[in-house]
Amino acid sequence: MKYPSARVRSQRDIKLSLAILVVFLGVEALGGYFTNSLALLSDAAHLLTDIGALLLALGAFWFAGQPAHGSHTFGHQRAEILAALINGLTLWAVAAYIVYEAYTRLSDPPEIRTGYMLLIASVGFIG
Repeated sequence: MKYPSARVRSQRDIKLSLAILVVFLGVEALGGYFTNSLALLSDAAHLLTDIGALLLALGAFWFAGQPAHGSHTFGHQRAEILAALINGLTLWAVAAYIVYEAYTRLSDPPEIRTGYMLLIASVGFIG
């Protein structure tokens, strides 16, 4: 019996992770919106950057797997580095927005539905 290569297994695992993250992103984003919880919204934003990183990884897998030709005699291995750079910059942007939102909430704290927030956060933690 022939086993799939590490690259094929990694791509399959990334696709499964993407499916799970998309479900939890929806739950946490909606839960954060309805409970007015910055904690849930920021975790949903973090999940969104994780999804972006996994999509970039899948794109980099595909791009790096293209054969070398012409002026690209070493192939496209640098695509993975560019994907990591884009992901890092996106994380910084999301973190800056969360800090801004937290600062604005200090002067006018909103009412948070803590019971629902705790339930949704617990489900996200288990996930």
